[in-house]
Amino acid sequence: MNTRLVLWGEIGTDRKALIAIHLDEETAKIHIHAFPKEEVTKEIQDAVFVEWKNGGEFTFPENAIHWEIDANSDTILPEEVKVDRLDVVLQSQHKWGKKLMSSKINQLLTDEVKLLEEKASVVAEYDQSLWDKAKAQWEKIASYQKKNEISWEQTTVLKDKINSVFEALKAVKRINNENEDQANAVLVKNYYKRIEDLQSKLIYSDQWKFIFEELKKIQTELKDAAIRWNHKRNIYNQVNAIFDDLRKYRMTEVVSKTQGRIAQLTKILDGLKDSIKRDNESYQMQVEKMQHYTRGKLSVDELKSRFGDILNRTKEKETKAEGIKQTIGQLKADIEKEKKQHQEREEQRIKREQEEAAKQEEMEAKRQAKKEAKVISESEHESAETEIKSEAITEAKDEVIVEDEVVETKAIEIEAENIAEVETAVNTETTTEQEATEEKTEE
Repeated sequence: MNTRLVLWGEIGTDRKALIAIHLDEETAKIHIHAFPKEEVTKEIQDAVFVEWKNGGEFTFPENAIHWEIDANSDTILPEEVKVDRLDVVLQSQHKWGKKLMSSKINQLLTDEVKLLEEKASVVAEYDQSLWDKAKAQWEKIASYQKKNEISWEQTTVLKDKINSVFEALKAVKRINNENEDQANAVLVKNYYKRIEDLQSKLIYSDQWKFIFEELKKIQTELKDAAIRWNHKRNIYNQVNAIFDDLRKYRMTEVVSKTQGRIAQLTKILDGLKDSIKRDNESYQMQVEKMQHYTRGKLSVDELKSRFGDILNRTKEKETKAEGIKQTIGQLKADIEKEKKQHQEREEQRIKREQEEAAKQEEMEAKRQAKKEAKVISESEHESAETEIKSEAITEAKDEVIVEDEVVETKAIEIEAENIAEVETAVNTETTTEQEATEEKTEE
């Protein structure tokens, strides 16, 4: 925009003069120099009209009449100055007023952006609030540009500064992510090593209690561990898998021991039955012999009294046999109960895996929807920027159309990984092994 005008006019009373008007943006002052016509030489006229008006250097002589007017005044012409083309002066005054307002707005925006630059230059951790402020600042700048309250040149400078803030924050976040990734990798590797060691000890039954306690310990640690959720979820799944294997191993061990005990008790029971049968046969044989010798004179009670030791021993064996039968029945019931509990746990595990898979699908769908929304948002942002058009500026007498380039701002988005952390509850059930004391039998 041209800030200089040269035109003919009058000063005082009908005194023809060459009038030069200049806007000083820094001081917001209008400087007016007047040359009486009789003092205007060809050299002065060429210097003012050709060189000075188009931005060249010219030193006004001391005898030139000079006025200094506040650029924000209602009129920029003194009362004693009149011009031939008042419309040109009024048009320039209007444009200069807009330019001064644009300079004030630009200075304000520049100061605000400078504060953001200072904060971004010393930030050590990624600051989402600073990112949001920078984004809001750019939207503010773009709104002023759309209303033509700041120029394209000013917008371009501010845009570069805002982008430097974004780049600084992205660099900090990238460094933070790299550090987090390294720390995360170390922790994850440590947990995988511990889980692998526990897995290798499953074949030793004397290590089951230690494995169970270690798995619970890992679960407790994972709740507050600084590990990304996808890695944490994988570790949880491996812990659950070892819990499931441990339950299977323990169930197999319990069932195997119980079945062995049932087989042993069954063998003892069969021995007792044979012993009871022999005692009964021995009792009948003794009774028959005694009846033969006494010719049947002894009564039943007398016979029982005479051979009571055999009957007592038989009764005692029958009692023990009955107890063994009950124990065998209880052990078989325990096996069925353990199998039922194992089946229920398997159903719960399958249900848990199905729920986990459903959650994964839901999360993936949300991520995809968010990604699509981000693409749409970026597209709308770029579309909104391209709608800004440059304004044609009309100079006094000469109309010059200046085409400004469309400033393309960077569409930058950082996902706040904010992932609220969700933890799955792991059902761990222990099986208390009941050992039945084997009863000694006497034959």
